[in-house]
Amino acid sequence: MRTSFTMHAGAQLALSLAGLLAAVLAAVPFLPPFADEWLLLGIGIALLVPLHLATLARAIAVGLRDMRFASNKANQWRALRALPRRVRAVLVGAGLAGIFLVTGVFWDDSGLQRVESVRGHYSAIDTSDPDRERVPISRSQYEELRKNDQRIAFAAFALFAAGGGGLTLLFGKLDSLADRS
Repeated sequence: MRTSFTMHAGAQLALSLAGLLAAVLAAVPFLPPFADEWLLLGIGIALLVPLHLATLARAIAVGLRDMRFASNKANQWRALRALPRRVRAVLVGAGLAGIFLVTGVFWDDSGLQRVESVRGHYSAIDTSDPDRERVPISRSQYEELRKNDQRIAFAAFALFAAGGGGLTLLFGKLDSLADRS
């Protein structure tokens, strides 16, 4: 595999790791929520979009070189199996960690959805109520709901980045296998 594919995928996986770290920090009970989570996510997305567009361009280039070879499922599986075990383990680990953090399997779902605070008054929408009425909540409950939203957003970003990194590695391996055949 060419070094450019490895560096490209490495940048995507580094962004994935950063997203997973932020999601884990948002899940820690006694830490405060991130102050500007949307700014952090915006920077991450601004870095990730060009990398994903480059992945798309590389996929098209590999497909144009030899469409029959690149679109063959057997060749795709062979390319995936040709990746080193550690790389596959990192991809699977990032995927499982991201899914775990997005779904929040072990977190208590209160049925509340945070609404922006107004002049120090905090409220949430009760999603368990069919009328979806606003209910007043304490600041600590509001901060926990905010941390929950951050955990999900950062974990989803990490999954998106890891998926792009995995695809870049797959196309890089397909590219090198197409050279051999």
